[in-house]
Amino acid sequence: MNSYPHATSRRLSSAFSLTEVVIAMGVAAVAFTSIIALFPLGLNMSKESYEATQAALIAQTIIADLSDAGSSQVGGKLIQIKGTNAINANNYTNIPMTWNKGATADRYIYLAYDQQVRSDSSNSPVMLRPSASFVSLNGPADPNWFTSGTNGPILLVKVSIKHSFLYGGPAGPNVSANPQRVDVTVESPASAPATNRTQYVFTGIIHQT
Repeated sequence: MNSYPHATSRRLSSAFSLTEVVIAMGVAAVAFTSIIALFPLGLNMSKESYEATQAALIAQTIIADLSDAGSSQVGGKLIQIKGTNAINANNYTNIPMTWNKGATADRYIYLAYDQQVRSDSSNSPVMLRPSASFVSLNGPADPNWFTSGTNGPILLVKVSIKHSFLYGGPAGPNVSANPQRVDVTVESPASAPATNRTQYVFTGIIHQT
């Protein structure tokens, strides 16, 4: 007669214990908290990247306008101060480029940029365009909306134009060609006081004519 060992029953576990569930929830909470914390950082990086790109485009446009021989006026260059591209005296201002003995060396242009619909395009894209301006031909004179900040605009721009000279050797400097140094400072956010803004600074050289 065959004999078999006594069979013992084993209770199989078919679910997680409460301790395992609590540990898993804790790990998940830590992971989700870390992931969520990255969202503001990503948004800030995206915003800063957008502003840096727009700042470079604005500075490039301003320096190109001042360098354009086709925009030369009598002793000056045109710079855009309104959103529309229409060739109209109200949309541009003339910045003197000539140098006279005793003349103030620095000229400053202050611009506020906001988002505007480009009406001269078929699909009417929204673009950053100048909406306010102030020009000082007698050195720096920051307007109140530039110093204290202003609501509505996204970026504020300060353009300084300073006379320079071509080295003429022993005979002295050659001021006839009169190159100009242009510094373009783009600041954000426009609503903050000047001391609390991020600045993007660009520098170029343009000719008098």
